[in-house]
Amino acid sequence: MLERRNFLGLSVLAFGVAAAPLNLSAVNFRETKPNLWKATKVDDAIKELFGTTSATEGKIKLRAPDIAENGAVIPVSFETDLKASKVAVFQDANPESAVAVFDIPDNAIIDYGIRIKMAETGTVTVVAQENGKLYKVSKLVKVTIGGCGG
Repeated sequence: MLERRNFLGLSVLAFGVAAAPLNLSAVNFRETKPNLWKATKVDDAIKELFGTTSATEGKIKLRAPDIAENGAVIPVSFETDLKASKVAVFQDANPESAVAVFDIPDNAIIDYGIRIKMAETGTVTVVAQENGKLYKVSKLVKVTIGGCGG
């Protein structure tokens, strides 16, 4: 009986591995877009990544705290119903404006959450590209020093 369970378990595992997508890949944007990571202004970083800064406001829901008492771990999350092919996160509080870039697979649900580091109060911007058109949303995050909350 135990051997039958092992056989069934391994069969299910083998089926799962066989059904897994084989076209998953990651792009190293530090190698393919080195100037993106050198940009000190958000607009320069957006232009380096997408080729333009022309973007429509909205269609992305951005969640970030109004006040962050610890600039080392600021929770930022975003979601959208756009069929975006690429989404990027930027901020203007650190020397490097680019934070993260995501290549989005077809039919993916875009509902991401990350933690970012900000040295001081600044604006977080999320930009999504759908069919060559850019959409963006921004939010000011006040970073307090020493956790004073004011």
